This record gives sequence, structure tokens and C-alpha cells, in this order.
Amino acid sequence: MPSFIGFYVRNLGANLLGFTVIAILNSFTPLEFFRMQRAFIFTEGGWKQFFFFYPLVLLLVGLLQYRSQNPVHRFFACRSPDEPLDPVLEEKARRRTLNLPLIIALTNVAVYLFVPGCMVLSFYFLQGLPLKTCLFIYFRSIMIGLIAAGFSFFLIEDYSRRTLVPILFPKGRLTAIPGTLKIPIARRIRALYGAGTLNPMILLVGTLLFTALEAREAPVRIETFVRDILIFTLILCSVFVILAFRLNSLVQNSIKNPIGEMLKIIGNVKNGDFSQRIQVLSNDEIGTLGDAGNNMIAGLAEREQIRDTFGKYVTPEIRDQILSGRIPLQGDRQVATLLFSDLRNFTNYVEANEPEEVIKSMREYFTAMQASIRKHDGLVLQYVGDEIEAVFGVPLKIGDHADRAVGAALDMRKNLEELNAKRARLGKPPFRHGIGIHTGPVLAGNTGSDDRLSYALIGDTVNLASRIGDLTKAMRWDILVSHETTSHLTSSFEMKKEDPQNVKGFSKAITVYKIL
Repeated sequence: MPSFIGFYVRNLGANLLGFTVIAILNSFTPLEFFRMQRAFIFTEGGWKQFFFFYPLVLLLVGLLQYRSQNPVHRFFACRSPDEPLDPVLEEKARRRTLNLPLIIALTNVAVYLFVPGCMVLSFYFLQGLPLKTCLFIYFRSIMIGLIAAGFSFFLIEDYSRRTLVPILFPKGRLTAIPGTLKIPIARRIRALYGAGTLNPMILLVGTLLFTALEAREAPVRIETFVRDILIFTLILCSVFVILAFRLNSLVQNSIKNPIGEMLKIIGNVKNGDFSQRIQVLSNDEIGTLGDAGNNMIAGLAEREQIRDTFGKYVTPEIRDQILSGRIPLQGDRQVATLLFSDLRNFTNYVEANEPEEVIKSMREYFTAMQASIRKHDGLVLQYVGDEIEAVFGVPLKIGDHADRAVGAALDMRKNLEELNAKRARLGKPPFRHGIGIHTGPVLAGNTGSDDRLSYALIGDTVNLASRIGDLTKAMRWDILVSHETTSHLTSSFEMKKEDPQNVKGFSKAITVYKIL
């Protein structure tokens, strides 16, 4: 449970600060009745009344503060890790936490309106003090209340944001709590302006007014009057400059620190870290901005998760092209190299093994082959049964796409040998595959229905590449490439030209080469 002592220390400290400020100003106030008051206090025993008055005020302030904090204190006292939270009690604690700084500040003002009022009435009716003296005492007492209220508000708000708010509002959304008082930043700045400039101005004007009234009744030398007023004004300005700096620091931190954290979190998001969230500590515009920032980060995280998941169904390059809208719906004609690969006698393997083993083995094979294709900047378009369809040159244009396709096929041969060696150690049968490669024009784009698109390549080049893959069975060789592919090669590969072959669906025989 958080410590509530800090709240009392700050509120009572603000009241003691108010007492101290007024005591200093009273010592330098150029009024005759203050000199008489000091004589009354120190020589006639009047100090007993004032030493009774200050503890009475502090006691009353402390009791009212305890009453104000009670819903929050009860919530933490009843909270147990083994029992569910009482939603009604939790709602009251949250609402009271947000309203607490203003409630305590208004309580201070009310105390300094009521208690000094009773005191000056007793001075006037029971002790016969002049009305002017009573009014000035009441005036100064109210100023103590305003000073204490201003400081207690900002001190308690700052302490609450560091202790209670993070526990009661771990996910932010302070603005969603009904029945709370929202203090905009502009009003907060006006309160700072009032505490730093309006208070000393009222004190100065009030002192001048009562001094003028006294001077009219008992004329004083102009030099003495000017000197006393100048000294009082200098003391007043010095005290309130110090107070204003402290208040300015509190208000500045209440605005600067949350914005600084937002910038830090946004910087992390910019670098790809979507795990962090902005800590929302207020229900003003900054709190609203923090909640909006967290919603934005959550949306970006969800979008990134969808993007990563999407990238597991299509290659990242195609994913990025689709998401960016750079793939035209009507398709794009380009020259590319297609690679088809499928496993030999895979139907027999499926019949002889459990489905779980088949899926696991297919995943191992596809992973190894996809790594070879990716290594040479190829893109896997789809897996169909035990077949792989890959392309080099679209949607990302690559000048030497034919060389990369042949290089990928050779790397697939090597990876398959390593995979089979691993399978042999586990007592599993080896895999064999056939790879067909062909280069030519294709229409690359989105196909499918209006509401369900699929990136695909269309054209005779795709069909012929698939047929060349089938041809590897009849020719009992694992890698065959078309004459068109060899004409696009810029690197040297060891190969052997074969006699023209007839393939299904094409009237003319085609020339293929074995990659040795």
C-alpha cells in the first residue's frame, strides 16, 4: 500500500509556508497596529492566542484532509491479492484520486475563511480591537489560505501522480472516469500566474490601502512612509519570486515530464519497438494525448503483427508491394524466370507415414528449399502440395534473374543432400525432387475475386516452366532449364544440351539443358 504520509507532509508544509510568508511580511508591514500587535503578542501574553490559532488551523486542515483521502485509503486497505477487487470501491478511489488535489486546495481556502473569521470576530467583540485591525488580520489570513491552497494543489498533484495514479490507472484512460474535475493546461497556467503575480499584487495593494488609511488618520513623514513602503515591496517581491520559481518548477514538470516520456516512447516506436506504452498520469490534454498515443502504438503493433503474419503466407517483398499498393490490379508485363520444384514419389511416402510426420517432413523440406531461393533473391509464390513455385525478377526487378534462378537450383540440390544426410541418421527415407526453370514474359499482378485477391503470374512462361519440371521425371535428372533461360545467362554454368522434347500442352518440341 502506498504511503499517505507524504500527502500530509506536503499539505501541512504548504500551510506552514503560508504562515512563514505572512509572518515575514507582517514584520515589514509599515502599519502602526502591527507594531502594537507585536507588543501585544510579546509583552501582554497575546502569543498564547496565536500559538493556539496555528495548531488549531493545522489540526482542522489535517482532519479534513484525512476525510478527503478516506475513499482512497479504504480501497488500498481492503485490497487483497487473493480476492477480487470491489469495482464500486475501486471506482470511488479512482475518482477521489483525480479530484484530491483540488479538494484539498479548496479545503484549505475554506479553513482560512472560517477559522480566521471566528478569530477576528472574537477580537472585535471581546477584546475591542479596531475594525480596521480586524479586517487587515482577516485579509492577511485569507492570503495565507490562498498561498497554502496553491502550493498544496501542485505538491499533492505531483505526489499523487508519482504514487497513486500509476497503481490505480496502469493502462491510463484517466479521462474516461466520470465525475472527475478536469483542469486544462491553460487553466493550470492561469493558476500559476495567479499564485505568482496576483497574490503579491493583492497583498501590495491591500497593504497600501490600509497604510493610506492610517496615514490619513495619523500623518507621518513622507521620507519614512516611502522608505517603509519600499522595504515592504522589496521583501514582498523577493519572497514571491522565490515562491514563483518553485511553483513554476512544479507546473513545468507536470507538462514537460509527460511530453518528454511521450517523445522517448515515440522514438522507440520509430525504431520498431511496439512493446512500450506511454504512462498516462493526468486527465487533461496531455492525458488525452497520451491515451491517443497508446491507441496509436497498439494499432501500429497490431498492424505490424498482421504484416508479419501476412509475410508468412507470401514473401515479404510481395507483402510490401501489396501493402504499398504498387501492384496494379490490371497486372504488369515483365520478363522473369520461373522455377518449379516438386518431390518424387511423394504419394507413396504419404501413404506409408502418419500425417504428423508428413507435415513435419514437408516443413523441413520447404524450409531448406525456401532458404536457397531467398539466398538468391527469389520469391516463393506458393506451395501446392509438394510443389514449390518461385520467381526471379518480379515484383522486384533483377537484371540477372536467370543466373539467380540457376544458382538457387544448385543451392537447392546441395541443401537437399544435407537434409537427406540428416534424415538418414534418423532412419528416414531420402527425398528426391525435380526442378524446372524457364525464362519469358509474364503478366504479374493481383488475381482472384474483388474481395479476395491473390498475387500470381500468368502466361505461357509459367505453364512451360511447370512442364519442364514434370519433364525431369522422364529424363531422370533433377535440374532442367530451357533454351530461353540459357540465352539470358551472364555467368557460366556446367550444363549439357539435350535433344528437343515434347511437353504436354505445347505443339512444338522444346530444347532443354541438364545442369550438371
